[in-house]
Amino acid sequence: MEIALRSEVPNYAGGLGVLAADILKSCADLGTPAVGVTLMYHVSENSKFAFKPEEFATKRKEKVHMHIEDRNVAVCAWEYIIKGEKGEVPVYFLDTNLPENKRWDKDITKDLYAMDRFTRLCQESILGIAGVRMLRELGYSDIKTFHLNEGHAALLTLALLKEQNFIDENVRKQCVFTTHTPVPAGHDRFDYGLVNDVLTQKVPWHIRKLAGENDLNMTLLALNLSRAANSVSKKHRDICQQMFPNYKFEYITNGVHVQSWASKSMVALYDKYLKGWKSNPGILADALKIPSAELVEAHNKGKKDLIDFINSQPEFFTVPFDEIRESDKLDYKTLTITFARRFVPYKRPLLLFNDIERVRALGYEKIQLIYAGPYHSGDKFAIDTINQLVHLGRALRGQIKIVVPSDYKLDIAKYLVQGSDVWLNNPQPPMEASGTSGMKAAVNGALNCSIQDGWWIEGYKQDPKSGWAFGLEPSTITQPSQERMDADALYQTLKDVIDCYYNRKDEWVERMKHAIALGSVFNTHRCVKEYNEKMWQI
Repeated sequence: MEIALRSEVPNYAGGLGVLAADILKSCADLGTPAVGVTLMYHVSENSKFAFKPEEFATKRKEKVHMHIEDRNVAVCAWEYIIKGEKGEVPVYFLDTNLPENKRWDKDITKDLYAMDRFTRLCQESILGIAGVRMLRELGYSDIKTFHLNEGHAALLTLALLKEQNFIDENVRKQCVFTTHTPVPAGHDRFDYGLVNDVLTQKVPWHIRKLAGENDLNMTLLALNLSRAANSVSKKHRDICQQMFPNYKFEYITNGVHVQSWASKSMVALYDKYLKGWKSNPGILADALKIPSAELVEAHNKGKKDLIDFINSQPEFFTVPFDEIRESDKLDYKTLTITFARRFVPYKRPLLLFNDIERVRALGYEKIQLIYAGPYHSGDKFAIDTINQLVHLGRALRGQIKIVVPSDYKLDIAKYLVQGSDVWLNNPQPPMEASGTSGMKAAVNGALNCSIQDGWWIEGYKQDPKSGWAFGLEPSTITQPSQERMDADALYQTLKDVIDCYYNRKDEWVERMKHAIALGSVFNTHRCVKEYNEKMWQI
């Protein structure tokens, strides 16, 4: 449903789309034959405000038709080429915003993750069923593996069933499936009445056997018609096995496309001391040999760019525009801690402020905080969180600086991961399937301060010098009282983080090198190789 290739393209909501793009970039770098399929979202019916895909992609002449309810809906494709070191990977964006379609059918691909169930089912039908048809129309007649990236793509199995004369095993041989979240919102379900109305003749007679008796569960459909399934971290595999005990899961821990996220100054440093790292990120394991003074200088360039960018955007501040003083702006020397991820309940964006007096005592004139998260106008939790952060920023004015970047997109994310000193992560364990933002920060020398969940369980175990871990490794869903315990553990850890930054500078720089070395494992070149070995090869 999302592949985050360009900041200005409204085709992503968060880490899922960024990861998809990073994996396809690594495919292009490694010469792995692949093609991406997603949707194009035009955002507005008004042509003046609608997104214009022709500014970044090429419209293909091929079209397919999708029968929805009693109508034939036309679908076109926009082609974007990812160019890598050893090859190219095309990505096709499917689009129903065409003159020949009815107004309501044009709007199937208007908004990412449409909230109403009818439109969402139509979107996932376009992605899956029309997606297979479009690939065939484009000449991809001999695809060895269809990779379902989350359950949203599971309806492609219905298109393959028709091609294979409804022989389940033939479809199963062609498909693999990745699940990315233990959160229920990541596992779409649709009422069978709605499914029959929308898809009409495309629903096979044994759909309830494949997708669940009571409603169409997209995750079950994907699991039942895939030859292999994987989670996105070692801990996430355990959670998947608990959620779906009748299925086997591999685990392939997520990574990042390192050269897409490293700052220009860090790239120059790696080119100088870690030659060959772009084609072989494993070389980042040698980061300990980088001279400390040059590393600090390179990181400070990224930090200066971040601070200058933040200070140039008055809307990021928690005080009114006309009241901003120089003392409200971020400075270059203060320990800069960033929390940048979707503002949703399980990520607990306000955990740090569980005891505001304790935060005040710990961080008084010692820390400055950046809180960034994408949101939309109907996202009550996110908007409430932002309002609370604004209130906190005003309450702590002159003591701890807080800024809240709005319109959080890829371009802002790059500033954040390239310039932060500490990357804060405190989800409710074990709800973080993996996470990748901390990996991006680490390759820029930022130190993770994270609860033990998702990828950080593996990252911290691999090298405890690369950051800080707090809280116990999760075993079950936490209770409400756990929040107080986690906040207390965070405060204790933060005390050591602050002391290290200001009083143990040599140790801090060594930790930066260990953080960078994590990129030798947590990169998408490694992911692609693992997918080839464990999932894609027949």
